[in-house]
Amino acid sequence: RRPAAAAVEDDGDAEYQLFSRDSVSVVYGMQPRAVQGMLDFDHICRRRRPSVACMVFPFSGNHFQKFYFGSKEILVPVYESIESAFAKHADIDVLVNFASCRSVYDT
Repeated sequence: RRPAAAAVEDDGDAEYQLFSRDSVSVVYGMQPRAVQGMLDFDHICRRRRPSVACMVFPFSGNHFQKFYFGSKEILVPVYESIESAFAKHADIDVLVNFASCRSVYDT
């Protein structure tokens, strides 16, 4: 598993590169429009593989969601839990969170 942030030296101060051309993300929350926008950006930047590995939506069962990566249709898995997502996709290094405060705290 690669580190989430690679250290870069700049005038003695450590800075961190949070994202790279190889970053892979999980999107928390059912936001298909945002995911499609990310995939469109990936295609325009000529990424070889999509930056979105999967989505997490705890209010439904595991399933797949259809998206477009360029002119190809792809199926992105949607998991009920973050644990399931990380267990299936060990290369994830970014979490994009669309959850509201109401949905992340147990009531």
